[in-house]
Amino acid sequence: MKIVKLFGLFLLINLSWPFLGSSQEMKDISFLEGSWSIENYEFSEEKGWSNIGTSNSVIQSKHDGRFLAETAKYLTSYGEINMITHIGFDSRSKSYKLSAMDKEYGLMDIYVGGWSSGDLVFSNLEADLPIVMEDGRELSFRLTYSSIKKNSFVHLVEGTFDGGKTWFPFSKGIYIRTSDD
Repeated sequence: MKIVKLFGLFLLINLSWPFLGSSQEMKDISFLEGSWSIENYEFSEEKGWSNIGTSNSVIQSKHDGRFLAETAKYLTSYGEINMITHIGFDSRSKSYKLSAMDKEYGLMDIYVGGWSSGDLVFSNLEADLPIVMEDGRELSFRLTYSSIKKNSFVHLVEGTFDGGKTWFPFSKGIYIRTSDD
């Protein structure tokens, strides 16, 4: 009987919860859904941006449109980075949240973000712990989705060692749609 009551309470809460379902905020980022080819770039002071190869990404709507889930392979000069990323809109904080998990290092970063001048921008400055480098400096990241079109967008990753006062280019992916699935 207790299980039936608990299930009924759970069902009542979920059916009456006003912000469940695919919100306008999630519809606003639905451009990310699909299969993508990624042109991977790295930045150096000497050469600027250098193309280091092409990889793939699939971004799908999950949990009745409440989240987007990306499975991607990024190329770096250090090797491949296999990522799983989830993006959703948190109605409590009125902000987008992103979790990025990589296979190679076993890290999960949490980012908070929103729209800024037509770009979708996230940072992990306040939502996560920085990466402590061997020399003691603390590295945090900013992720920007920009140049958004129906069949392409740019995913820029920047780093900071000074708590976000200044940012330096880290990597860039140019996403080109291969299909809508």
